Amino acid sequence: MPLSEEQVKHVARLARIRLDPEDAAQMTVHLDAVLEYMTQLNELNTDNVQPTMHVIGLNMPLRDDEVRPSLSVKEALKNAPDPRDNMFGVPRIMDGGDH
Repeated sequence: MPLSEEQVKHVARLARIRLDPEDAAQMTVHLDAVLEYMTQLNELNTDNVQPTMHVIGLNMPLRDDEVRPSLSVKEALKNAPDPRDNMFGVPRIMDGGDH
């Protein structure tokens, strides 16, 4: 099923991306091609393919978990532009950007 331009505009709104009308049309074509390719990949039989995290074997060096001294709340918030109730204050994004 082809992707509609309205669906692309909806996803752009969710991602807070502003798309011009010509960009939305072009993005619809590109995203539709990606989804078509993903559909083709879903048709492959991968029953005998072992899941991998990486194509080559890697040994990740891990350090021991140990308790170490860290910053106090006061020290961590010392240079914060908007400390609130011992936390970092950030702008609200869901309701238009107000605090």
